[in-house]
This record gives sequence, structure tokens and C-alpha cells, in this order.
Amino acid sequence: MANRFNNLKVAILVTDGFEQAELLEPKKALEAAGATVHVLSDKKSSVQGFKHVDKGEVVSVDMSIDEARADDYSAVLLPGGVVNGDAMRLLPQARSFVRAANDAEKPIASICHGGWLLISAGVAKGRTVTSWPSLQDDFKNAGSQWLDQEVVRDENFLSSRKPADIPAFNNEFMKMLDQQQKRERSQPAPAAAGDEAVAAADAAPAGKKKLSGRGTAPAAPRDHENEAFAVAHGQAHQSDG
Repeated sequence: MANRFNNLKVAILVTDGFEQAELLEPKKALEAAGATVHVLSDKKSSVQGFKHVDKGEVVSVDMSIDEARADDYSAVLLPGGVVNGDAMRLLPQARSFVRAANDAEKPIASICHGGWLLISAGVAKGRTVTSWPSLQDDFKNAGSQWLDQEVVRDENFLSSRKPADIPAFNNEFMKMLDQQQKRERSQPAPAAAGDEAVAAADAAPAGKKKLSGRGTAPAAPRDHENEAFAVAHGQAHQSDG
């Protein structure tokens, strides 16, 4: 088990206000299976977790999102938490990271409000997902099909609703990573520098099969920004996930 994913690197995109269990429990499972897990954030050294409405653990940040490259990772994890989810969707560098991972068809796993970033990154159109129930209208407006299930997989997307779904979420994420690892092992070694232009020219006419249709991301709804501000300033409670 400890060597299952020793060649894989997983990026967790997060900021202050994340739901603690949705980061720590998948992270623990991934590391136990041998994966390298990096917490990427707009914060410099650490991020503050929450256990529902109460402050939880502080988690160290491994790297700035500005410095990280999606190409260096095998998969992406997006924990929830209303404050975290709403803040992350407003970060251009986070949206770019998710778009790059999706273009490369890498696994992207979201829980609860973590799915907001998929919408704002413009990759949710035509996809089947789940999330915290209050996001279902946002997904539907973005062109997604929303299901009320503990875990939903659609191509390279994996999503769950809340902390209670984490066991099923982790189990399915491990299966996706098994497939991603096989895919990476089967890929040819990178071409030498002198061969890159020729390889690109040869590949261009055939084109690359894309995933489901992607649309333009709608702007973050104003009521979500107000909700995040109220929670952060003690004027309202953070929802579960």
C-alpha cells in the first residue's frame, strides 16, 4: 500500500477557511499510499482550517499557486468550505491551474464548495457532478448535470457532497489514480529539444480528442461573495463543506 502511488504528485488547492476533514483525510490516505502531496495556496506559509463553523487545524503550505505548474502534478484535489471555495474561484492563478490540469485530462477531485472553482475556471459545462446542495443551481447555470449522490465520476472529474462522503470519495479517487499512474507509465519519454518542433508539426493535423464541451465561466455570483465576507467577519456561519 505504501508504494502504490510513489511516482505520483497530487496538488491540493486551498486557502483560509477550508473544511478540515476534506483536506486532511484525503491527504492522509494519499500519503499512506505513497503519493507526494503538495498544499498550494495564495497564502505564504499556512492556511486555517475549519471544523464546520469552528476554527480547526492550521496546515502548512508547500508552494505558492503562482509558482506551481499543473504539468508537474498527476492530479488535483479541491477541498470545500464556503470561505475557501468562494475565495479560490476568484484567484486567476487557481483558475488557470485547473484549466491546465483539465486540458491534460488529469484527475480533478472536488468536495462540497470546492466545486465552485470548476465553474469559474470554465470547465464545468457538459459535465456531471455533485457538490454541497446549495451549489446545484450554480452548476446547472454553468451547463452541468448535478446529482445528489455521495460520489460522482465523469471522465476525469470526481466529486462528492460533504465530509460524510469522504470514504467513498477516497476509494474512487484511488481508482482514478491507479488509472492515471498506468497512463503516465505508458506515455513515451519527452522528445529531445531538437525534435519538439517536428513532433508538434506531425501531431497538429490529427488534433487531440477533447473532453466534454467547456463554456465560458460566469462571474462569481455577488451573494456568494457576501456570504464568504460575512463568515470571515463573524457575521454568519460557514456551511458544512
